[in-house]
Amino acid sequence: MRFLVPIVLAVALIAVAFNFAKPLPDKFTEDSFLPKASSVKYLAAGNDASFAGLLWIKGLTSLGESFLSGKEYDHLSHVANLCTELDTLFYTPYYFVGSITPIDTRDTTDFIVMRRALKNFPDQWRLAVAFALRLSKGPYPNPRAAADVMRPYFDSPDTTIPQHIRLMYRTFELDAEQTETALEMIMNDVMQPRFKKFRESFYNKTFRVLGYRGVNSRTGADSTKYNDVKATIDAFADGKVSPRYAFAHLLTLKKVEKKEEETAAEEPAAENAKEKPVDGATGNAAETPAN
Repeated sequence: MRFLVPIVLAVALIAVAFNFAKPLPDKFTEDSFLPKASSVKYLAAGNDASFAGLLWIKGLTSLGESFLSGKEYDHLSHVANLCTELDTLFYTPYYFVGSITPIDTRDTTDFIVMRRALKNFPDQWRLAVAFALRLSKGPYPNPRAAADVMRPYFDSPDTTIPQHIRLMYRTFELDAEQTETALEMIMNDVMQPRFKKFRESFYNKTFRVLGYRGVNSRTGADSTKYNDVKATIDAFADGKVSPRYAFAHLLTLKKVEKKEEETAAEEPAAENAKEKPVDGATGNAAETPAN
């Protein structure tokens, strides 16, 4: 009987604590909860590929629900990582993650997935292109790493690879260099026999290295510059001008970007010049008489 009172008090204290405690989140039914692959392997009992398929279907279902609800679903790359860790030859998650991952998203879990994809499917150049673009244009740009991804496809025997894809690694290498070094690399490539059939791509690469990155630069206001670049490279490749002249002339075509401070200072000056009346006799700006 003497122990009954402490037991009752203990039970009452526990009941009060549970009553005022915050409810725990139901993590096991949330999309943000993903177990480790090592734990899932025990549940799969040898059926890793089947279990990976079920997890992937659940991930796609959650993605579809996010489209209907308007909520952002940013766990697909994590689901793909788990699925491909269970079954490294499961191709669909690789292709899906490489296709739909936003290029500027800060979550880099897809890097793990795409590296695993290239390790298991090295002949799938489309996966390599998606990963290289993500590396070069993502939140942590690394054009050298992108070039390393694309370099093996330059001399690949795969006849389905377009020419501009074969030479893409060179574009990433040029993006990693300063203008002078990039121009020197392009001029060296122009003279190499293995790049002979890619001369037209060198026009575009040189144009881009010089700072002309607009969509309609070749046909718009900068078309004269593009034609000049083309003529210079042709003359250099055909031996009509010296490498020193071609290099110096291409540098003179470099686009000069105005700084924001200079542009902001020029606009008020231009407005003031328009507002001031001009004296017809002297041609100078007329002074406003003092009151």
